[in-house]
Amino acid sequence: MQLAIIIVLIVIIIFAYLVISGRKQRKEYKENIKLLTLENYKLIRDSPDIDGLSRYRIIHNENKLRFTRKNGYTLFWIEINKDEPHGIKLRGLDGYGIRDREFLKYTANLIRKIKYLPIV
Repeated sequence: MQLAIIIVLIVIIIFAYLVISGRKQRKEYKENIKLLTLENYKLIRDSPDIDGLSRYRIIHNENKLRFTRKNGYTLFWIEINKDEPHGIKLRGLDGYGIRDREFLKYTANLIRKIKYLPIV
């Protein structure tokens, strides 16, 4: 009987943890997606410090910024797209879209670094 109660308590604790962590991830995703705006796209495009802040090489194409590894492999890009709610679309090429959240988080952190970079 005690074993059954312990197992039920463990299951409840695990379930509660999953619910709480899922809410945290959704909140973080919503905050990151809000940063994909045309203004922030221009901020990344026009920033003179972007090469020092980004671990990827950023290739500027017309209406598109490609994030590539040093060997030239493109991981993802962000582009101007009027059909998207904020005017910007992030397209992940690595992992068939599975890593899009990771790329979104990376882009959002890059935008935060640029915005809060001390002006010298």
